[in-house]
Amino acid sequence: MQVRTRDALSASVLAATLATSAIAAEGDLDPTFGASGFRLAGILDGSAGVIAGMAVQPDGKILICETEGDTAIDFFVARFTADGAVDTSFSFDGHTTVDFNGGSDACSGLAVQPDGKIVVVGTTTPEQSTNSDFAIARLNSDGTLDMAGFGNGTGKAVVGFDLGGNNSDNAQALALRADGRIVVAGAARTVSNGQDFAILQLNTDGSRDTGFNLTGRVTVGFDLAGSTTKDDQATQVAIDAGGRIVVAGAADRGNPGGSDMAVLRLLPTGLPDPDFNADGRATLAFDLGGPNGSNSDQVVGMKIDREERIVLTGSVDSSTTSRTDPQTANGDVAVARMLPDGSPDATFGIGGKTVVAFDLAPNGTDYGIAILEQGNGRLYIAGTSIGLQAPPAYEYATLIRLQPDGTPDPSFGVVGKRLYDFEQSMPSGQLFNGIAAQGEKVVLGGALNAVDLNHIDFVVARITDDLIFADSLE
Repeated sequence: MQVRTRDALSASVLAATLATSAIAAEGDLDPTFGASGFRLAGILDGSAGVIAGMAVQPDGKILICETEGDTAIDFFVARFTADGAVDTSFSFDGHTTVDFNGGSDACSGLAVQPDGKIVVVGTTTPEQSTNSDFAIARLNSDGTLDMAGFGNGTGKAVVGFDLGGNNSDNAQALALRADGRIVVAGAARTVSNGQDFAILQLNTDGSRDTGFNLTGRVTVGFDLAGSTTKDDQATQVAIDAGGRIVVAGAADRGNPGGSDMAVLRLLPTGLPDPDFNADGRATLAFDLGGPNGSNSDQVVGMKIDREERIVLTGSVDSSTTSRTDPQTANGDVAVARMLPDGSPDATFGIGGKTVVAFDLAPNGTDYGIAILEQGNGRLYIAGTSIGLQAPPAYEYATLIRLQPDGTPDPSFGVVGKRLYDFEQSMPSGQLFNGIAAQGEKVVLGGALNAVDLNHIDFVVARITDDLIFADSLE
């Protein structure tokens, strides 16, 4: 998704959510961080996507992984100090790029190892080719490639599933096991069965782990009734307390069925876990569009909470007509919670589901992209709210806070919602695609239009939080 802009917003919404108050409120930008609460990476040729990476090191330094370039598109990794300055100890100027093959390389996930090394994952596609593969790189703590310990002297590993069709495999997320092995999730194109969830497990040196399904690779299709494309796409992955792999995304169920939120759990060996909804797979449908809507429900963000429940966020299509017409599209933020056995958590929202709408313009689209859990069980959902699809169209970074039962927290913003405009271009556009705890503080990462609509930079920000009630963050 590209950062976009919109020409008008409700004055009352803006006054309530964007106006500066003499009394600091929870969610205000922290003036002690960066420049008035945020800091830009300092580039103009970024590419803004929903899926990206963000992590905070034990020393409080902040890492982001995005995609940079107009013609030569590469992984972009930047590091900021704990107080929001560009960290010049990281690759001299605070950021570095990783190129795999001279083609198009899109970064979608990042994690920090206990030894300070940085793992980044995404997808690489050679020039003039549709044959894309999973791409993984490991950086030393100073931003250089770890050529001594990863990828046979290159610091990089490329893995294809090559199941047929156009062999289009794309990686969306990663998780690190306690022993350092790397788990990557995304989708793999098959010759006759559409896209399947695809999971890769690597050893610490970047080689495939043959103890994981013999080849280090697993693919699982949901193949829901009604689907003709059978396109299932994983967007998030996590490791639970039992060492099982939890993967979330979307499973197609046809037209007008749309897609459902989909969750897969694998045993450490790579086999589907029979204790999770009987066959390791579970789906959850919002279906807010009725019989004539596209009813496309998708997972963009996921976390496993302190009680081992699976919290999902993304977007649900509440359009009552086909979403192929951008003027009738209407997406809202969706949050759902599953119990460890794969069933919906009836104590959360309505039947395990909550929907939050910003609706800054008729038929706008709202996304929940990243999740942070507070110590008291409240959830922050970071994302974006987009106006009409046709330009010019303002886009605001958004933050939602939910109470443990899934209802919006009335003590935060306007009925649990806040908007953020960094005012770096006119018209303005930005999104949050990462959120993390920095000790007892909350930091966010994202992208924005810089100077004009044709240039994109990346941003990190820090907000205030009521620590008396927060009981610490994750």
